[in-house]
Amino acid sequence: MHDTNTTLRRFSFDTAAVWLLGATALVGALILIPYGSISFYGTKAAVFAVGALLAFIAFVVGRLVRGSVVVPPLALLGAVWLVPLAYTLSALFSGIELSRAFFGTELETDTLGFMVLMALLTTIAALALRRAGDYRAFLGVLAAALGITLVAQVLIIIAANLGAPLSSTTNLIGGFTDFGMMMGLLVVLALFVARFLTLSRMHTIVLWVAVALALLMLAFVNSVITWILVGLSALALFIEAVLRRRSHVEDTDLEGVESLSQEEASPLERSRQGLGAPLVVLLVSLFFLLGGSSIGNAIASSLNINTIDVRPSWQSTFGVGTHTYASSPLFGSGPTTFGAKWLEFKDRTLNDTVFWNVDFASGIGTIPTSFVTTGIVGVIAWLVLIGFFAYAGMRTLLIRLPEDPFLRFVSITSYAGAAYVLVLAFFATPGIVVLSLGFLLLGLFISSMRHGKGRNEMGIVFSKSPRMGFAIVFGLTLLLIGSVAATYGVLARYMGTLAYGEAAVALSAGNLEVAEAALTRSLAYAPTDRGYQLATAVSVERMRRIAVDTSIAPSTAQQQFQGALSSAVAAGLEATRRGPHNYQNWATLGGVYQAVIPLGIDGAYESAVDAFSRARTLNPTNPALSYVLAQLEIAEGNDEAAEAKLLESIAAKRDYIPAILLLSQLEIRLGKATEALQAAEAAAYFAPNEPSVLFQVGLLRSGTGDTQGAVEALRRAVELNPDYANARFFLGAMYAVQGQYEASAEQLRAVAALSPENATAVADDLAAVEDGRNPFPQTRLRTLGIPTPPVAEPETEPEA
Repeated sequence: MHDTNTTLRRFSFDTAAVWLLGATALVGALILIPYGSISFYGTKAAVFAVGALLAFIAFVVGRLVRGSVVVPPLALLGAVWLVPLAYTLSALFSGIELSRAFFGTELETDTLGFMVLMALLTTIAALALRRAGDYRAFLGVLAAALGITLVAQVLIIIAANLGAPLSSTTNLIGGFTDFGMMMGLLVVLALFVARFLTLSRMHTIVLWVAVALALLMLAFVNSVITWILVGLSALALFIEAVLRRRSHVEDTDLEGVESLSQEEASPLERSRQGLGAPLVVLLVSLFFLLGGSSIGNAIASSLNINTIDVRPSWQSTFGVGTHTYASSPLFGSGPTTFGAKWLEFKDRTLNDTVFWNVDFASGIGTIPTSFVTTGIVGVIAWLVLIGFFAYAGMRTLLIRLPEDPFLRFVSITSYAGAAYVLVLAFFATPGIVVLSLGFLLLGLFISSMRHGKGRNEMGIVFSKSPRMGFAIVFGLTLLLIGSVAATYGVLARYMGTLAYGEAAVALSAGNLEVAEAALTRSLAYAPTDRGYQLATAVSVERMRRIAVDTSIAPSTAQQQFQGALSSAVAAGLEATRRGPHNYQNWATLGGVYQAVIPLGIDGAYESAVDAFSRARTLNPTNPALSYVLAQLEIAEGNDEAAEAKLLESIAAKRDYIPAILLLSQLEIRLGKATEALQAAEAAAYFAPNEPSVLFQVGLLRSGTGDTQGAVEALRRAVELNPDYANARFFLGAMYAVQGQYEASAEQLRAVAALSPENATAVADDLAAVEDGRNPFPQTRLRTLGIPTPPVAEPETEPEA
């Protein structure tokens, strides 16, 4: 009978909740599906979300079966749920579509759904983990996840340097910076394990090998904030060990000395007092902090490890927040909207950097980003959570530590791990794995508070109280139904993400039928603006194929083209409806109208201008949008309006070469030869090794009478691209104008050697220069495009 009860207890719903929670942490951290169409982040988000919901369902069913609820102290747990509450209020009152505010694209960290997930993980850990056995199981799973991550990375680096087709920065966690954060967590937790637990010799060896390898990985990543937090943890343990270390001096050394402390050492004080481990970690951290990036970069470069962590600065994040608070201070701009606000308010000087076209979706840190998107209510929620966490930690560590050594270790270690992740979230942008493990550790700490001195678990036996029982059972049943519905919603969203990835791969491979079928499934599961963006691209490609397919009867082709055009416009409009604050949706729609302007379709020009103008309003510092508007004006013959748009593009980014080149060509058509040459010279200054730019400079210099300057520019273009037929042809022409007939003949022979068509085209000119005659008088040069060359796309190199 005893064995039967043990078996029933072992396989209870409570036990299932604990194991589901552990499996969620392990699988969510380690899962990696090496297939291009499957989203790495989306897969991990789905695993954590579904796993947390299943664990919660098991816990709720267990409560219903037992007829009781037992909880730890709830103040800190309640503070955790203030953050999702703030996100909910922001989503409701900021005007953001609720599905987008909840899910974003793939349950990103600045979504309501992600914050609910973090609070749910904390809650399940706090409620389901109750006993020492539960704690051992969970910490064992965490140790396994950290250890497997470390071993896998060592093997990946070795394989990459032996020639395997993968990068040294490939890892199981996400970005390489995220991996470094995980290794920092490993080192921090390992230091507490060594401090408070007695390990076997074998376990001790494994622990220190893991710490050494983790420190090596930290050196590869070389993240300043991670080194600081690891160093601070080591410093705290080192100081604690020094203060509690028992004296080894002779008693005679204290003769005649009155001791100021006569208290008996507590069990904590009598535990192991190692100084070496925290001291070594502290010194290593200081070494890399003082050595700066040079040492870490040198170590990483030795193994071909290159990584970069680019985020907006504190100043930029604060600037975006200031502008956002000016219009919506209470509830912010809404979940997932930092990227849109960044584009709207970013500093124009960033366009002078290599990151001018990077659309940052978050600020300097996860929590500061939340301050911007959720407003004052979000700030209050986070500050209350951090305040309660700090207060509960100090109170527990100072006066309410559990008596049992292992439970004491669980409380201290979980608090340190949760604090590490929360600080990271304030100063950096951890990924889903790091944040999930951090909130699980927070839940573990809340659970351990039930074992503190003077603490008691609170329990409600609702099965013995009909009135209270009905209310609690009704509430738990609603939670159960809501959890099942949420599980379905998460799975449906993930299926939509998988289908979207399949469609994107099929489109890139040119398989429109597969892409359309996959998109239909994706939009059925999760109708998102990026899905309709891709649908627009598929329809545009369909239009292009119909236009060039001569095997289709004209009447049939016209019908098919109109159908594809209607589909493209409809998809583009739906994308803008679902994501009106995403400039890419408007640019995609504008691209559809722009593609059909040459066909003379009524309203195409006006619709294209309207769409791209809306995109520019949302992203006013992007020079490419003004450039596209200038192209539209040129297509309509509005040269003065095009000139103004090009000047706006160059004002946004002074080294935007496409706009500078197009402006130089436009100025020629407007009769402004001097201005045209100045624009081309500016382009050559910013792109001194671009053959097409030098070709343009050569033509314009020739047009202003600077033949030698034209020769120098064209000769440089030929050096950079020996197969540039037009550059060689005009260089030969300039040599002939100067009377250097042998040099001219050399260039024309090179042009002729490039293709039979070129040989036929230059045969008469080559014969003339070989006879010592100049076949390029001024009238001939004008017919060839000097000094009034036609306006053309600057990226296209004309053929001879």
